[in-house]
Amino acid sequence: MSGLDKGQLIDASANLNPLGPPQWLDAAFLEGRRECGAYPEPTYSRLRETAAKALGTDPDKLVFGNGADELIFAISRCTGQRTHALIDPCYSSYRESALAAGRTIVSYPTWSAALYGLASAPEAIVWLGAPNNPDGKLPPGYPHSVATAAAEHKNALFAVDESFIDFSDGADPAESVHVFSSLPNIVLIRSMTKYWCVPGIRCGWIHTAPDRARLIRAAIPSWPLNSVAEAFARRAFTDPDAQGRRQRTLALIQAERSRMTIRLGALPGLELQPSKANFYLLRIDPAHAPMDAATLADRAALEGIGFRRCIAWPGLGPDWLRVALRTPEENDRIAECIERLLGSRIAPKAAYRKRKPALMVAGTSSGAGKSLITAALCRIFRNDGLDVAPYKAQNMALNSALSPDGLELGRAQAVQAAACGLEPDVRMNPVLLKPEHERGSQVILMGRSIGSMEARDYYAIHDRVKETARSAYDSLASEHSLIVMEGAGSPAEINLKARDIVNMSAAVHAGARVLLVGDIDRGGVFASFIGHAACMLPQELALFSGFLVNKFRGDPALLGDAFAMTRDRSGIPVLGCVPMLKGIDIPEEDEANIRATGRPNAPIKIAVAALPHGSNLTDLDPFVADDDVELCVLGSGQELAARNWDALIIPGSKSTVSDLAWLASTGLAHAIREHARAGGTVVGICGGFQMLGRSIEDPLCIESSTGPVPGLDLIPVATSMALEKTLRQGCATILGDASGLRPRGYEIHHGKTVALSEAAVPFMRSEAGDIIAYRHGQAWGCYLHGLFDDDATRAWFLNGIRVARGMAPRSPTRYRSLDERLQNLADAVRPHIDMNTLYKDLGL
Repeated sequence: MSGLDKGQLIDASANLNPLGPPQWLDAAFLEGRRECGAYPEPTYSRLRETAAKALGTDPDKLVFGNGADELIFAISRCTGQRTHALIDPCYSSYRESALAAGRTIVSYPTWSAALYGLASAPEAIVWLGAPNNPDGKLPPGYPHSVATAAAEHKNALFAVDESFIDFSDGADPAESVHVFSSLPNIVLIRSMTKYWCVPGIRCGWIHTAPDRARLIRAAIPSWPLNSVAEAFARRAFTDPDAQGRRQRTLALIQAERSRMTIRLGALPGLELQPSKANFYLLRIDPAHAPMDAATLADRAALEGIGFRRCIAWPGLGPDWLRVALRTPEENDRIAECIERLLGSRIAPKAAYRKRKPALMVAGTSSGAGKSLITAALCRIFRNDGLDVAPYKAQNMALNSALSPDGLELGRAQAVQAAACGLEPDVRMNPVLLKPEHERGSQVILMGRSIGSMEARDYYAIHDRVKETARSAYDSLASEHSLIVMEGAGSPAEINLKARDIVNMSAAVHAGARVLLVGDIDRGGVFASFIGHAACMLPQELALFSGFLVNKFRGDPALLGDAFAMTRDRSGIPVLGCVPMLKGIDIPEEDEANIRATGRPNAPIKIAVAALPHGSNLTDLDPFVADDDVELCVLGSGQELAARNWDALIIPGSKSTVSDLAWLASTGLAHAIREHARAGGTVVGICGGFQMLGRSIEDPLCIESSTGPVPGLDLIPVATSMALEKTLRQGCATILGDASGLRPRGYEIHHGKTVALSEAAVPFMRSEAGDIIAYRHGQAWGCYLHGLFDDDATRAWFLNGIRVARGMAPRSPTRYRSLDERLQNLADAVRPHIDMNTLYKDLGL
């Protein structure tokens, strides 16, 4: 009726826990699946023993059924009481079960009136909601007041429905079992589906005297619980986080109840009735409001919000609506709807303003190709005329880039920004982690370093990081019509989900559709798709648009029925199969490998040191454009000494002192010095530049805790690590024989490098006037990342080698622009993705 997608609807008539299902729900499904080949044990003795242990009671006092409703009807069928006392308004199944059993119904307005009525019907059954549905009231003095009444009226039966007790801050869910345990005329009823937010799994239980439990059990059809429901119930009773979940539930319910009471309380003609449950009643007075309750409900439905109408409830009537407490975002939307409709007597037609559409590109693993697919989709959407921007909440990568305002973000998001026709914006990657060693990383928050942290320290600021990431997303989304989000690693890493800010947590916050990319070249892609679906919560699965097979070699027809089987097993379609792309030349987000050119017959041989903490290795990518260059990665001094190399390059490093020690341990340090003495060219970029100097000091322990360490001593300069990080981009001027060259790049470094003698010849000057490069003999180093992207600078460097080898110099070889490469990527990917389905799911 509203015309909105299912994910945009709010069913405020369903009183479920706004926290959603528990994290272990998928494990319960898997356990139930393993056991579904056999009939459940008829009396559920294992489940009753598990529950009894958790509740501190006798298993014989417990009865399990297919939800609280089945148990309510069973009670009415098997009890001998002819009179059923109801306290109106009350849950409709109390009345319906009594009528179905042919019983007499007597209604009372209050609990005390019902007790008074027992004088004339001493053997009646009294139905009591604690808290009551629909008004959320809890009997005064509960549960002791009910226990006292049961002790005084031994011939009466008290059926106490605690389906919403876990939401009540005025009661202890564990107390009533113990208080009622010695009273044979009390039947305690619990629903397990509302608090655990799994209405599709029907499960409830009764606690009462053993004789009565046997009667009720006999009145229920055989096997009321299937294997999944039984497995779910066992896990619920043994959940180690049960107390924490209740605390979080109560905190959320209390805060939202108070907030909604204040927000709606001042509206004309509206009365909000206080409640002890996770719902509340609204009374609309048509004499003082612009419309009656039915009209309000009808108009809210047009906006995709469903309220429970109370016209059929004795004691309420047409002026009343019942509204569930939902998540803060949903409650805000509910309140905005009601405020708009009741704010004036001439209410405009409601129009729900949807969140900006967003698409999350997640992956079955690191290296699945998320970054390239994200970049491709960014360019595809831009080509289709959309104002699109990329976003990745948290990025762990060695390759970083700078925004125009000198802030640091992941290189992949800078590339994706270019695919969108945008400048890099730090909001596109608000959290960047740059690994420094196995247990720690430098933390970049909104473009600036806040220090190096180990995992424990980083988790301590989790809330700050999460809010920063979400605020950045909200700000970015407000300025663009579509956001293409990128996940990290796998969204199904169960050990990380509790602290997730970049995968499903970010997708849920954005209301994003999800496309899960899998690398078929690794094998097991379809099993990984199905396994990921099994690890998702229901609200997460609802966001999935489909799976995408990536890096396929060969004929897609060979995949046979794999797509259909995947959909059958997961309920999620495969939306395409992208082939293994070659010649695209766009780096992955956390590419930690140097892209060797693979040209063994090329005349120019350039070696690159394979530093363990190498960073910004994309500096070397442009050499793929030169067909006479072989770029090789070396890990030992023997490899360097074994061949005649024209040049050796030491790339950037995220842990310069550590990588310098590695050069010594592998023999590369000695071999590099020998190479330089023999007249070979040695080049250092950023951290590699610092290693070429005479010494490195880190007095503030920015990167290491060691004292001053000697460098390779190929250039008479010294470096000292500074607390403030240099972050800037722009053109630099090359001095000396290459004067006139102005390569454009960027600087990201802590070190300050100074000459120790005139033998250190200034080689490059930044736009700010600083010397950012020195040379000595055939060795030179600089702080400028990206200098070889400039065709003329790269040609100057290679022509120096060519001339020294007796070869003729060559004109600059064009390294295809990033924009051209991105367009080639989009053209290669688009035919292999079902874009029509993505557009439909995005509402575009």
